[in-house]
Amino acid sequence: MSNDTVENGSFSIMALESGIKYATLEDAPDEPLLIEIIGIRPDDLAKISQHFEIDLEDLQDVQDLDERPRLQIEDKFTMIVFRVPVDIKVEERKYSTTPVGIFTNGRDIIVIQNDEVPLRKTRLRKKVQLGTNATEIIYRWLEVMIHSFEHTLDLIEASINQTEDAIMREIYPSQLEWFFQLSRDAIFMETSLKANMKVLRRLKRFNVVGRMILDVDRLEELEVDLQQQMDLSDIYRELIANAMNAYDSIVNHNLNRVIKTLTSISLLVSVPTLIASIYGMNVGLPFETDPFAFALVMLASLFITIPLLLFLRTKGLV
Repeated sequence: MSNDTVENGSFSIMALESGIKYATLEDAPDEPLLIEIIGIRPDDLAKISQHFEIDLEDLQDVQDLDERPRLQIEDKFTMIVFRVPVDIKVEERKYSTTPVGIFTNGRDIIVIQNDEVPLRKTRLRKKVQLGTNATEIIYRWLEVMIHSFEHTLDLIEASINQTEDAIMREIYPSQLEWFFQLSRDAIFMETSLKANMKVLRRLKRFNVVGRMILDVDRLEELEVDLQQQMDLSDIYRELIANAMNAYDSIVNHNLNRVIKTLTSISLLVSVPTLIASIYGMNVGLPFETDPFAFALVMLASLFITIPLLLFLRTKGLV
């Protein structure tokens, strides 16, 4: 029996009708099987290709992180590719979404993932293994795909709220960098959702796929759920744009205040500087022989500067 723990590089084999798990394809009986691969290894793809007569190149397409969602119907198998979010908590990443491939001959079904799909409701992952036929597995994987976007968009919303609070106080470069990453994630997720929607609508249009007959009503329910995630993605992208505009406004406002303050200080300093410059000239000047000349000059500077300072304070410039 295979281990129930899901890890990257795992190869899980389960009989759909009995729910019994097997360690290798050779140990599995001649009955409908569910194969789940997380973390693609070339040897695993070769075994799948040979055992189920699926083109190896089509299996390898899922390894391409730029692979687009599509529906491909062949004589011996049907291939469905969706894109799902990656774990956005990982800062060092090049992609916001990654492909998941579903292959079926109408009897057996193979699900290939580059990484484990992030989900808040882990029971959905376990629910997949409760399916008793290939069509049921497809429905449940569509639910997993939709809920993975729901979970990730919830994380984006929480991050937007935190960053907006930081913007209203003071934003740091690290927070700004994270917000730019969120903006990028929202854009790519919206693109992936639109592509997934096209595949789902094509599945609904060709409700007879290979040897399987799909329930159009159930596909319509999934389409509604997917449309909701698309709408949320669009809303969050707008919220991010609004927050960035608010940040720009705050930065400009603070910059204007700093410039006003510096200008006012320059004006205050200019008066004593002017007087000191005049009395620094090597020419005949009033009070040059008076022993109290320095004190008189300082008092004159203060007499002019203090009223100017009070005037600027009343205007809120210093």
